[in-house]
Amino acid sequence: MSNTSDFRLSLQNRLLLSLPVKEIDFLKPHLEAVNLATGDIVFQAGDRIRHVYFPNDGMVSLLSVTEQGQTVEIGFSGFDGLVGLPVLLGRNEMPYQAMVQVPVTGFRADARIVLSLFQRCGVFHDIVLRYTYVVFKQISQTCVCNHFHTIEARLCRWLSVMHDRSKNGQLSLTQEFLANMLGVQRTSIGMIANTLQASGIIRYRRGKIEIVDYERLNRSACECFFIIKNEFEDFRSDKNFPAMSDTEQT
Repeated sequence: MSNTSDFRLSLQNRLLLSLPVKEIDFLKPHLEAVNLATGDIVFQAGDRIRHVYFPNDGMVSLLSVTEQGQTVEIGFSGFDGLVGLPVLLGRNEMPYQAMVQVPVTGFRADARIVLSLFQRCGVFHDIVLRYTYVVFKQISQTCVCNHFHTIEARLCRWLSVMHDRSKNGQLSLTQEFLANMLGVQRTSIGMIANTLQASGIIRYRRGKIEIVDYERLNRSACECFFIIKNEFEDFRSDKNFPAMSDTEQT
């Protein structure tokens, strides 16, 4: 990249776009372009964090894994955040598995460099703390959702998120995969998928789901979809978060 302005043209990660020039200039020489495919494992639970990832697009699911290998999604990250947050909070260990759900393009940087920028207590420090709050809210809301809401409402929420993050209505998803994401039986997913298809909300065939009526899918989702979506929107707009550091925000 010839200069910071040219480099910003390649950025779609909202967190990096929020940084002032001097912080982007510090990070830029250390950023490496990455392309991640659906199913790629960015981190296993317990891995040391050697790189922090900044997606431009796509979606990375955060999965809690039992000793028996069962999984359930507890959150996700994409163009509005980063993957590898624990290393900035004083713990160089991933507490969950991070798996690509929607193909990701973006950047990664050595975790030591990113931590160094965070410890300067500038804009990056502030916005990471704000993002951490959003992640906490997302995980806690997912816990509520998994306990209190029906499988159908949860499936509609998850498909709505996938639609938003993939930017199209064509999803490559098997019933087994969906069951693992929601922590439910595969037979339950099959029954609900058939109901949604009969209602004209989706079109389902083996390994493929097409969102036919996105508005009705949203209405069938539980309120968790909108709570988490609004939290991300507030975080990106910055309207609720005054600066915490002495560094001038841009």
